Amino acid sequence: MGPQEWLGEDESAKEMLDRVQTDRSFLLLPPLHRVPLRVGNVVEIVGPSPSAKTHILIQAAINCILPQESDGVKYGGLGHLVMFLDLDCRFDILRFSELLKLRILEARGKLLEF
Repeated sequence: MGPQEWLGEDESAKEMLDRVQTDRSFLLLPPLHRVPLRVGNVVEIVGPSPSAKTHILIQAAINCILPQESDGVKYGGLGHLVMFLDLDCRFDILRFSELLKLRILEARGKLLEF
C-alpha cells in the first residue's frame, strides 16, 4: 500500500488494528507494545480524564526523539521526529521538558534526588 492509499483510508481503530495484525511490528513502550503497529501509523488514544493518556504519549514521544546513543551515552531512543496534536490545548511543555531532562540525566547517570 502506497502513502496516498494509506492517507486516504477512512477506518475505525478496530479496522486499523485488524489490518496491521498481519504486518510485522516494531517495538513500542508499554502499553502500546501489545499492538502490532507499523512506522508511520497514526494512533488515537482515548479514555477518561485521569487515565494517564498524555503521560503515555509524552513518554512515547521522548523515546522517539532521543537518539539511540550520543557522545558515548546510551539513551535508548529511536532518533525520530514526533508530531503531537493537542486539540484541547492542554499540552504542558514544561512537564514534557522536565520528563525529557529526567530521562537524559538518568541516562548520563547524573540523576539527583529532589
